[in-house]
Amino acid sequence: VETIWPMRMRAMRRAIYYTQLNSPWGPLFLASTEKGICSCQFLHGKDISNLISQLREKPNYVVQENALPLVPAIDVLEQFFSGETKRLSHALDLQGTPFQLMVWAALQEIPLGEVATYGEIAGEIGRPRAARAVGQACGSNNVVLFVPCHRVVAAHGKLGGFGGGLKLKKALLRHEGFFSFQRSDVSDQK
Repeated sequence: VETIWPMRMRAMRRAIYYTQLNSPWGPLFLASTEKGICSCQFLHGKDISNLISQLREKPNYVVQENALPLVPAIDVLEQFFSGETKRLSHALDLQGTPFQLMVWAALQEIPLGEVATYGEIAGEIGRPRAARAVGQACGSNNVVLFVPCHRVVAAHGKLGGFGGGLKLKKALLRHEGFFSFQRSDVSDQK
């Protein structure tokens, strides 16, 4: 019986495949389980080995560098980069709290070329006083672009924060056709 258990455990292990690709805004880390994309992050200032270590912390998964299983997602991203498509539609494997999952689902409903405030998202999910918690959920989003946290802005239209920096947030919004930045947000210095 003891020899069967390790074999059974190995059979239950699933793969997470990852690769790095170039985007118009810098290198991008992409990872997927059999269910869908579980990580899509810009590498600005991030150590790829830390991202791989985070993936290895998931129980019952083997982490492998292999771009082949990611080709459909890469194709969608490349169409987005080139402007052929503005909608990033692909299966996702999101892991988070119930609140985070509600926020991330609401973010996916923000139309291209538009933005929503943290407060509007909070209201959308039935938690109108949870604007700060919405901001924290945005900050925990590991699937940027597919879950467009860059489309969420602070009250009164100010850009607010973004894990990749405000310069990247503005570039992504411009790429998607949004150009109505406040004067105080025009500087690309952040």
